[in-house]
Amino acid sequence: MLTALQILLIIVMGLLILTSLGRFLKLERFGIHFFPLGLIFKTEFFNKLLIRMGDNWKTFWKWVYNIGKILAGIITIALFGFFLVNPFLILFKSPAGIGLQLIIPGVTMEFRVALLFILPILLVLVPHEIAHGIMARREGIEIKSSGILVLVVLFGAFVELAKESMEKADLKKRIKVFMNGSAVNAVFAVFFLILYLLSPFITAIGYKNPDGVLVTKVYDDYPAINAGISRGDIIQNIGIYNTTELAVVYSEINNVQDYSIVLANYINASLLYVKLLNGTIIPLTPTRTDPNTNTNSTNKIFLGVNIFNYKPPKASWQSVWFPYYWDIEILYTLNLSIMAVFLNMLPLWITDGDKILKDYLTIKGYNDNKSKKILNTLRFFSLCIIIINITLSMIRFRW
Repeated sequence: MLTALQILLIIVMGLLILTSLGRFLKLERFGIHFFPLGLIFKTEFFNKLLIRMGDNWKTFWKWVYNIGKILAGIITIALFGFFLVNPFLILFKSPAGIGLQLIIPGVTMEFRVALLFILPILLVLVPHEIAHGIMARREGIEIKSSGILVLVVLFGAFVELAKESMEKADLKKRIKVFMNGSAVNAVFAVFFLILYLLSPFITAIGYKNPDGVLVTKVYDDYPAINAGISRGDIIQNIGIYNTTELAVVYSEINNVQDYSIVLANYINASLLYVKLLNGTIIPLTPTRTDPNTNTNSTNKIFLGVNIFNYKPPKASWQSVWFPYYWDIEILYTLNLSIMAVFLNMLPLWITDGDKILKDYLTIKGYNDNKSKKILNTLRFFSLCIIIINITLSMIRFRW
């Protein structure tokens, strides 16, 4: 079986070959433009679609923008404050500390896990670019081109605005165009938050109440994998040997909460008996090392697995994995939408936030020198916050 690195190298080599082939065949005339690690496909169809969307439902887009910009402001301020404090939470090993992780397939995460981000990234990038195009149309700014972008294992959409038209546009209109991408992402974040909260009711249509926990990942060199537990196994009971009854006494595991409570109650156990859905009983010696953080716990033991509520399907043709993938895709989309708003609103040279702040300072009458000083100070400060959080996360959580 190919490794993640080998798969990535094959994709990169394939794109390099396609680039050479595309240039040789002069595919630019068909709107297909290659570059070393990807390609873009420009077509008039997307331009016409954006124009139609911008011209229709004007009241709807107005409400989306007005609500979205408020939500984007709240998200940005809240996360900015949190990530100022987060390095201290990580340093002092507080449970409230959150790690920032770069999505690099085969490096910071397994290639299989990285593939789960394809749909969420699409649901973040495509609406973001469409929002720019719609607002540009509404504000009378020309759309130069639009289409599909493919970059190594990621793909999405792009909207290129006419430079001359943007430069001539009123600064307030430019700010609206730059702001609308984050505004729509913020609205999407609220939508997916509601969808995530409703997930138990949605999955209940085809699945029964939780009756165990599904093993979604097994860590190398941990008790579970050494004892023979595999990804896809369903744990329904965990027990210990009772010297009074001279028998193994089991505790029911109906959901993730039960699993955590049982492992906390059995903290002094040197041997556990794990009973699976198929009736197999697996003895194993637990560990106090948390596989997610590689730190020792004083109040819990671990088997070395990641788990999710097992919901029995109501029909035999249904997959036991659907509730898991449904939840994880919505959660990834929610998290990426929030982070897209936050990062894009920061002044970081290439972000919309940088352009918004630059135009805002011009509107307020700041001269070029003062404007550059303010911009460069905020750019440096914002970049430091991101770098510090990522660096400490990599050290603390060993990504």
